[in-house]
Amino acid sequence: MTLKLPKTYTLLLAICAVAGPFIWLVLTEDGKRRSDLFLLHLLGHQPFNLAMENLRPGLDQDDLLGQFSRVAFDCGEGAHALGARRCAARIGSFNGIPARRVELYWQAGGDAGEDGGNGAALNAVRLDYRGRWHALLVAELKTRHGEPRRDRVGERTVLAWRFAAGTLLIPQTLGDDETPSLMWVARQA
Repeated sequence: MTLKLPKTYTLLLAICAVAGPFIWLVLTEDGKRRSDLFLLHLLGHQPFNLAMENLRPGLDQDDLLGQFSRVAFDCGEGAHALGARRCAARIGSFNGIPARRVELYWQAGGDAGEDGGNGAALNAVRLDYRGRWHALLVAELKTRHGEPRRDRVGERTVLAWRFAAGTLLIPQTLGDDETPSLMWVARQA
């Protein structure tokens, strides 16, 4: 009894073993996304994995930023439309979706100071992601949070998820010259 495999079978198996992962990485959306995430990680861009539904105005700045110790936030005071203090950082991904940047806006005089915080209330979060992954991000948000409301803002339609402490907003479709961004805005008392 001979246990030798035919050469054509061995050659075909070797080609499949080498070409299969390459084809998956190059031709499938999931492969392309994972390739992007891997390259961004190699280039030093850190992930920013945040449960948006858990955000609330009373979050202490040091506690929130401490959860992302590998992300290099640059914080500063100033007059911003969304808050008195802004912390911004370049990132590589947001919850598994390739992303570019995150900005956290804090409003001075919040009630975080009563429990030992810095006296600032989280007011808004802006996350700039890579436009190529817009449909995937919307699908992931729908899976996580259910069907959104569709609100009109001027000529645009915005998808909105309402939580106890704020609202999550993303454009339904992206314009050509638009920076793709996801926003969480605190609900005002």
